[in-house]
Order: sequence, then structure tokens, then C-alpha cells
Amino acid sequence: TVVSGIGNIYADEALWRSGIHGRRRSGALTLRAITDTLGHAGSVMSDALAAGGTSFDSLYVNVNGASGYFDRSLDVYGRAGQPCARCGAAVVREDFMNRGSHFCPDCQPAPRRSATRRRAVVR
Repeated sequence: TVVSGIGNIYADEALWRSGIHGRRRSGALTLRAITDTLGHAGSVMSDALAAGGTSFDSLYVNVNGASGYFDRSLDVYGRAGQPCARCGAAVVREDFMNRGSHFCPDCQPAPRRSATRRRAVVR
């Protein structure tokens, strides 16, 4: 069985809508947070499909050769340094697995490292 991901553009947008930072461990999420995030992922993809997808260059077009317009509706992806649409804080871009991850540091606070983990790192 092969399971494909949704890609970093749509993942960034779904996590922003959920208010969850990408470095948060999945095991630390509540069932409600998981359910909300999956719902937001579905709505992000539905919104993208309705807009014809996300086209940043001529390689990503529909069967008629037309570009999608969802890139004009992105809230965090590709908006590093620009104000968050929700709170106005500057959107941040971090390198993640040879790609970029975009988030709002105020709406999506980074997880705190536990005291146990900090001790393990110090040793």
C-alpha cells in the first residue's frame, strides 16, 4: 500500500488553520486537534481545487493549460516576513526536510521541550 502526503503547501495551510505548529509531536495532539486538522486539510484541498490548484510556474497547470489561482489565497505558505492574516505577526519560514515550512509564531506556538528531554540533551 502506498500512501501519499498532501504536500508542504497544503500542510502549512491546514496547520495554520488549526493553530498547530509543525514541530508538535503527533502523540501530543488531542483527538479533537487531530480531527480539526484533518477537517482543515480537507477544506484547504477543496478550496485549492475550487481555485484550480496552486500554480507557481508553467509546469503546474490544468489540462487546458490554465494556471490555478489558489496561490493568491495562501495564508502562510510563501509569505515569510509578511503579516499573518489572523493576528498580524510576521510569518516565519523554517527549513524542514529539504523544503520550507511556513507558520505564524503567535497563532502556532512552537512546542516546549519537556524538562526530561532538556536534561537528556544537556548530558
